[in-house]
Amino acid sequence: MDQKMQSFSLIRSNQENLLVWLSDNPSPLLRWLYDRNVFSQSLFHSLLEKTPSNSIVALLDHICHDGKRSDVFLQVLWDVQEYYCPELGAWLQDQCGLPGVKASDVANAVLPETKPGKLKRMPFFKFRHKKYTLSETAKGQSSIKGASLKYPRWRVPLSIHKKSLVRRTGNIVDHIEDSKSRTHIEIRYTDLFVTDDDPSLEIEQHEYFSLANRRARIYNHHKCQRISPSELLSPLPGQDWMPKRVKVKGIAGIGKSIAVQRLIHDWALGVSMRNFTCVFDFTFRELSLTEAPVSLAQLIMWKFDHLTEILPDLFQEPAYLLFLLDGLDEFKYKLNFNIPEKPVDVHTELPVGDLVSYLFKGSLLPESSVIITTRPSTDIPRKYCHRCSIILGFEQKQVEDYCFKYYKDPDLSKAVYRYIANNDTLFGLSFIPLYCYIICTALSEFFTRCPKDTNIDLSVPKTVSEVYLCYLYTVIRHHVLRDEECVSSSKNVVFSAVKRDLLQLSKFAYQSLMSNKILFEKADFESFGMPLQDLPTSFFSQILIQVKEEQVQMFAFFHMTIQEHLAALYSATEVGEDDLVEALDLWCGGAYQEDPCSSEFLQTSKELLDVSKLESLQMFTRFFSGLLAARLGGQLGGLAAPLSNEVLAELSMWFGRQFQKKLSNQQVLNLLHCLMELHQESVVKMVAPHIKKLHLFKMTLNVVDCTALCYVIRHARHDLEELNLGYSNIGHEGLKRLQPILHKCELLFLRYNCLDKEAATLESLILKSPSCHVRKLYMCGNNIGCEGVLELWTALKDNSTVEELYLDITGITERGTENIVACLSNNKTLKSLTIVGNDLGDLGKKRLRQLRKERPDLRIIENFIDDLGLLQAYLDWVEELKADKDQMDSVKNVDALHSVLKGLNPSTQGPPKANAMAKLLEQKITELLQSPGYSSKTL
Repeated sequence: MDQKMQSFSLIRSNQENLLVWLSDNPSPLLRWLYDRNVFSQSLFHSLLEKTPSNSIVALLDHICHDGKRSDVFLQVLWDVQEYYCPELGAWLQDQCGLPGVKASDVANAVLPETKPGKLKRMPFFKFRHKKYTLSETAKGQSSIKGASLKYPRWRVPLSIHKKSLVRRTGNIVDHIEDSKSRTHIEIRYTDLFVTDDDPSLEIEQHEYFSLANRRARIYNHHKCQRISPSELLSPLPGQDWMPKRVKVKGIAGIGKSIAVQRLIHDWALGVSMRNFTCVFDFTFRELSLTEAPVSLAQLIMWKFDHLTEILPDLFQEPAYLLFLLDGLDEFKYKLNFNIPEKPVDVHTELPVGDLVSYLFKGSLLPESSVIITTRPSTDIPRKYCHRCSIILGFEQKQVEDYCFKYYKDPDLSKAVYRYIANNDTLFGLSFIPLYCYIICTALSEFFTRCPKDTNIDLSVPKTVSEVYLCYLYTVIRHHVLRDEECVSSSKNVVFSAVKRDLLQLSKFAYQSLMSNKILFEKADFESFGMPLQDLPTSFFSQILIQVKEEQVQMFAFFHMTIQEHLAALYSATEVGEDDLVEALDLWCGGAYQEDPCSSEFLQTSKELLDVSKLESLQMFTRFFSGLLAARLGGQLGGLAAPLSNEVLAELSMWFGRQFQKKLSNQQVLNLLHCLMELHQESVVKMVAPHIKKLHLFKMTLNVVDCTALCYVIRHARHDLEELNLGYSNIGHEGLKRLQPILHKCELLFLRYNCLDKEAATLESLILKSPSCHVRKLYMCGNNIGCEGVLELWTALKDNSTVEELYLDITGITERGTENIVACLSNNKTLKSLTIVGNDLGDLGKKRLRQLRKERPDLRIIENFIDDLGLLQAYLDWVEELKADKDQMDSVKNVDALHSVLKGLNPSTQGPPKANAMAKLLEQKITELLQSPGYSSKTL
C-alpha cells in the first residue's frame, strides 16, 4: 500500500466506527457535503428522511465508491468534527495529522435539555492504519469563525451551543401535537421573498389584502430589491455599511418564525452568518413569562446555561453577537422607546420590555446585532431601524417548490401545482406559506384518493371557502374518525360526529372575532363550556396552537383565517332566514336597529361588534358567503338543515341595494368577492343590472380582484356606463382576467396601470370585437410603446364606437406613428385624440399634420398648450401627487413627470393664458422632482 492511505480505503476500513460516531446527528455532515456538491438534492433529502444509522450507512456506501468524494468527505468531516464525539476528533488527529478537540473536554459536556444518564459515552478506539494526509486547503479550514478563534476555551461551550441549536431547529412541526407532521427543515423549508419595506405605508385593510396589493404593485412596477434572509445583516449593492438593527415584518402565516428558525439552523451548522461567534434566540412568547426585572446576562444564562462560563468573554466581543427576537406582536409588554436614557450594561436588571427597548435602541451592547420579527400591526420607530424589511411570501417558483416538498411524488406535485396555477383564487392565496399548506392539505383528498373512498362527496374546491371547508373536513376525517368505515365517510357523517364540539368552537371563534380578540387563556375556553382536556386533541391540534409556554397556556387559532372561517361557519349554521339581511347589514356596514324581537344571535352580535373594525371582517364576510352556498347545497347537513331557495332572492335584493349606495372602493371590492364566493349564477344575474358604474380608482387590484370583478360583470346583459380602474396597477395579467368584460364598458379608464405592449395588443382585440361598446378609452401613463400603439391604430381602422382616445405619456416615438394616417383616415367615429407627453419626432409630427388634413373633424392634441382644460387637469394632477404617495409610485414607474416637462417646451407658443398655465405647471413639476419624497424609495 502507498505511504499515504487512499481516502476511500481509510473510510471503508473504519465504516463501523464512523457509523457509531456519526449516527447521533447526521444533519451537519450531510448539509456540508450537500453544499460541496457531493450528492444531489434528491439524495440529500432521502438521506435526511432515513433513520440516523441508516442515513450514515447509505452515506458511507455512496462515499466509498469514489475517490474524489472520499477526499471531500474527510475534509468536511474535519470541518464538522465539533458536532460529534471526541473520538472522531482523536481519530482525525491520528489518521490525518491535524489537532483535534480534547476528548476530556467534550466527553464531560452535557447538551442542554439532555439528561446526563441518557448521554452515551462512546468507546475510544486506536487504529494502526497508515495515515491519510488532508490537503493544505482543508487544513486551514475551520467551522469556528469570528472572535472565538482568540479563545480556544470557547470551543467546547460553543460546540455544545451549536449542537443544541441544530437539534432544536432541525424539524418543522406543522402542528404542536401531531408528531407525524414533523419534517426536517432542510426538506420542507422553501425560500421566501424578502425586500425592503416602506414604513410610511399605512395598513388600512385586512392584512392579507394589504399584502396581496403590495405584491401586485411590486411585480407590476418591476421594482424591488430581493434580500435573502441570510443577508438581512449584509450591505445592499452600493452600500458600504452593515445594518445592526433590523426589523422584519410580515403578516400571520407568511413564514417569519420559520425564516428565523432557518437562520438559527444555518448558523449553527456553520453555513451562514459565520462572522458571528454566538447567536441568542428568544421568542417574545417566552420573554412574556418574565415578570420580575432581569438583566440580559441573567436572561441568557436561564436559557443557555451551557454558555455561563464564557458569557463574560462573549460580552467583551459584542460585535460578534447576534440576538434574534421573534414575534413582537405576541409580546405581553409594550416596548417603550421613550424611556429616559441611563447607563445600562448586561448586568443591569430591568423590566423585560425596557430591556428589549434598550437593546434594540443600541443603549445596551450597541455593537451587537439584533433582528426583530413582527406583524405589521406592531411597529418600531423608524429611526432605530438600520433596515426595515418585509416578507412577501412565495413567488411562483416557490409555490411549485412547496408543492413538490409537500407531496414528494413529482407527478402528484405537478398535478396539484397545475390545478393551483390554473385557479386564480387559489393561486392568489398560495403566496402565503400557511395558505399553501392549507390548500395542499385540502387538495390531497382529490389527488391521492383511493378508489374505495367512493363516499367522499366533495368536489374539487374552486373558491377560498371551499378550500377551507375541505381542510376542515380532511382534518376531522383523519384525526377524529380513525376506523376504516368512518375514514371514508361523507361530509354529513363526519361533521355530525363532531357537531357539538365543532359548533361550540365555531361560536367561540365568532364571538372573539366580533370583539377583536385573537389570544386566549384556558379560562376563556372553560367559560365557554369547553374544558381543553375534554376536547379531541388530535383534531383541535390542527385548529388551535399553544402560543406561550406551558406555565401560561395561552392559545390562538392555527391562523387568523381559521378563526375567521370557523366564525363564518357558526354564522352560516346559526343565522336564520329572517335574520340574514340584518346580519349582513351589521357585518358589512355596521348598521343595525334596536329590535327586542331580534334573535339571540343578532343581539349578541350587536353587543360584541366593534363598528370601527368593520374592515377586519372582510375575509369573514367572504367566508360567510361561501358557506351559505355550502349550506344551500346541503354540504353542511351534519351541522344544520339546508336553507330554502328563497334565500337566494333575499340575497339578490340585498346585494342589489348595496350597489346603489355610495360605498368606498374597498366595500365595493369586498361585495364583488362575496358574490364570487357565493357562486350562485341566479343571484349574480339579478344583481349585475344594478351595477351601472364601478369606481375602483386608486384601488390596487391583484389578479384575484380582477377575477372577482370579471365574474360579476360578465353576467350583466347591459353595458357598464363606466369602469374606472385608474392607478389600480392591474398589469397585463390583471387586464387579461378582465378581457371578457372590457367590451361592455362605455367609459374605460385604464390610466397608470403598468400596461405594456402585450396589454395594448389585448386591448386592440377588444376594440376589434363586433360587440365592443367602448366610447372613451383612457390609456394614459402606460408604457405601451410603439409596438403597442401600432396595434391600437390597426384596431381603430374598423372600430365604430370609440369617440375619445387618451394616450398621454405612453412611450410613443416616431415609429409609433407609421400607420396612424392609413388607419385613422377612414375612421369616422373618433372625434378626439390626446397624445401629449410622447416624443413623436419631426416625422411623427408631420404625419399628424397629414392626418389633420385627411380628418379635419378629428381633434388632435399633441401639445399641452393646445387645450386649457388639459393644462388645468395636469395642474390638479400635480397637486394630487403631493398628497398621494401610491399615485406617485405609478407616476414614477413610467417617468411621467419628466415626460410632461419635455412636452411643455413646444416649438410654437400658444395663447397667453395657455403659456402662463404651462409655465406654472413646469414650475410645480420641477419643485416636485426636487422634493425629498420623489427621490426616496416608495416600494
